[in-house]
Amino acid sequence: MVAASGEVLTGILPAVVVLVLAVADYALWERRNRPWHDWTVILLVLPAILAAVWICVGGLVTGVERSDEARLLLEVGPGVALTGLLCTLVSYHGRHHPLDGR
Repeated sequence: MVAASGEVLTGILPAVVVLVLAVADYALWERRNRPWHDWTVILLVLPAILAAVWICVGGLVTGVERSDEARLLLEVGPGVALTGLLCTLVSYHGRHHPLDGR
């Protein structure tokens, strides 16, 4: 959906950043045997969250001409969805082992 926007700086490029960082994050997490709380794995997702937020607001900031419906469909919806998924991923990577508090 983001690529359908046709905007390189506010759609395609940030979507590629999200994809590359999410795949790299998952590969690193797997290579480290899925640790419970790994700052490197968590920090790798943060730029991807920034890129997802940029998908949401980039068209407004740069003045991309769109109807309200097109903006919701091509920018806001996909950007909010990616942001939510990536924040969920961070919380999953950042969880602590249940026995750590004992």
